[in-house]
Amino acid sequence: MINKVAVISAIVGVTLLSLLVWAALHYHGKSVVLAGEITTLTKQKNEAEFITKSQALSVGIFNLIAGATLNDQKKNEAASQNRQLIIKTVLQKESCAVVNIPSAASDSLYSHYNAIRSGSGNADTSKSSTAVPTITPAK
Repeated sequence: MINKVAVISAIVGVTLLSLLVWAALHYHGKSVVLAGEITTLTKQKNEAEFITKSQALSVGIFNLIAGATLNDQKKNEAASQNRQLIIKTVLQKESCAVVNIPSAASDSLYSHYNAIRSGSGNADTSKSSTAVPTITPAK
């Protein structure tokens, strides 16, 4: 009788040990797979954060450039308006209906125009720009 109890106890013990070993190996494999997935996802997250930070930095730089460009445009527009006002007051004093533009005013505008064009990166100041309208004499 003692032998039957010992055999049954041994079988139950081996069965429990086998189940524990199987469970340990099964869940260990799952944990290894999950650890690999976590590592991969962490790398992807880090890459996405890097790309986002780079894009944010680029947008910030573009905004600075745009702001500087707008400030320059406003300064150029103000200078141009001042020159136009001076030229108009000089021309209004003339008694003729059609007056030629004085050479000093023409030279001043031409040098101002070339200064603006030379400030852009791809302008060729030796060639005329097609965007400049023809100037008609003042009436």
